[in-house]
Amino acid sequence: MNQAAPAPRLTLDDVAAMIQRGDLDGARAQCERYFAVVDAAALRAPFHFYLGVIEQRGGNLEAGIKHFELALAQNRRNPAWLRQAASAHFSAHSIERAEHLYREALRIDPRDALSHYNFGILLQHKANWQGARRAFEAAIAHRPHFAEALVNLGNTLIELGEADSVEGCYRRALDINPQLVPALQGLGLVLSGRGIHAAAARAYEAIVEIDPSHVDAWLLLLDCRLAVGDHAGAIACAERVLAIAPKDSSAETMARFKLAQLGGEDIATIPHAVITRLYAGMAGTFDAHLVQRLGYRIPTLLIDELRDWLTRFPGTHGKPPSVCDLGCGTGLFGLEVRRYAARLIGVDLSASMLARAAAHGCYDELFESALEAFLTRATESFDLITATDVLIYVGRLEELFALVSERLSPGGRFAFSIESPTDLDTDCTLLPSGRFAHHPRYIERLAADSGFISVKCLPTDIRNENGAPISGFVFVFEAGGGK
Repeated sequence: MNQAAPAPRLTLDDVAAMIQRGDLDGARAQCERYFAVVDAAALRAPFHFYLGVIEQRGGNLEAGIKHFELALAQNRRNPAWLRQAASAHFSAHSIERAEHLYREALRIDPRDALSHYNFGILLQHKANWQGARRAFEAAIAHRPHFAEALVNLGNTLIELGEADSVEGCYRRALDINPQLVPALQGLGLVLSGRGIHAAAARAYEAIVEIDPSHVDAWLLLLDCRLAVGDHAGAIACAERVLAIAPKDSSAETMARFKLAQLGGEDIATIPHAVITRLYAGMAGTFDAHLVQRLGYRIPTLLIDELRDWLTRFPGTHGKPPSVCDLGCGTGLFGLEVRRYAARLIGVDLSASMLARAAAHGCYDELFESALEAFLTRATESFDLITATDVLIYVGRLEELFALVSERLSPGGRFAFSIESPTDLDTDCTLLPSGRFAHHPRYIERLAADSGFISVKCLPTDIRNENGAPISGFVFVFEAGGGK
């Protein structure tokens, strides 16, 4: 009589060790050998868990999730299993399932720092910043030297507008791990945002020493070297990016633009990829940086100039005006104009900026688009079109003025700001800052060619830079045919 084959002499520790060594095929073969002779679901469950880990690490999320779910069907009291299954579901974009599993894991073990941390990452993905903050703070409370949790807490505080607390998070993380690249990058961004460019450059230099292929760090270092007047160092950074960045990537576009800027080449406009990349990581700190540190007040100034017209508009036209906020950014002007507008839409190239604008809740619609492309596609007319601190990225304005004139209602207004140094002697020029300056005579000529009537030309300081005011103008024009 044949006897049943004995269960293989194999422990879970053996499988775990093989996975740790990176021998995924060997670990998988051992698990399958065990399954060949063991039918009991409860005994197979731990090996299903490890097969889930093997498939997840190998990039086969669907198979990994199936194994995790088979393991959990036998044991839902193991927080490590729940956490690992949640991470697989999150990677597979099954966000609600992942959230449910993380919450279940934390109910079983509220002191599991890694579950708190991973749950915080998920809540960041959902833009639940307060929830993410609580999750990272819990992770740190249960594991005080959790450097990655400190970095993500700092990132979350930026989104919550608590920028003053962020630097401490990054520095604490670096005290734990001086080579933690995300902490160095976060610290560099905080310092450069405060105008402390030399210190920020040291953070970026540390990154490229750790990882010479870190394209973003080279670009950030380039900006810092430009800010302190080290043009040779900036050129070296741009050339390094061109050597390592993928062809036709936004990084390559940014580096070529910077080299053109430093070489004094005549550029008609700033490439869209440059603008998108510039603002991708700035949304959380943009308002505080622009308003509090740079003294930016164009939205308020523009509303002051338009308030009488906006107030009278409903009585004259029978309804409040429709408003198109070109280059709306985080929505600073939208917040000012919303009370006067029957309809308010915003247009911007940066998805991260639009997300912040959406959070204000003041726009009826938001569009991710280049300005000219949006105006070309648009079919509705607007009573007011604005562009606050936006034309600094456009350069030549002939096309934009022509498109605005087509989209403005008769009697509608076009209101915007420009940067214009007092010694400017050309229509338009790219400044060393990477922004375009325009001469007011050029603006007046374009307006006349487009059929606009001048209402206001107000000299003003646009913002501060390196402690000095940046000169410019606020313009308000009226479309022909108004009342």
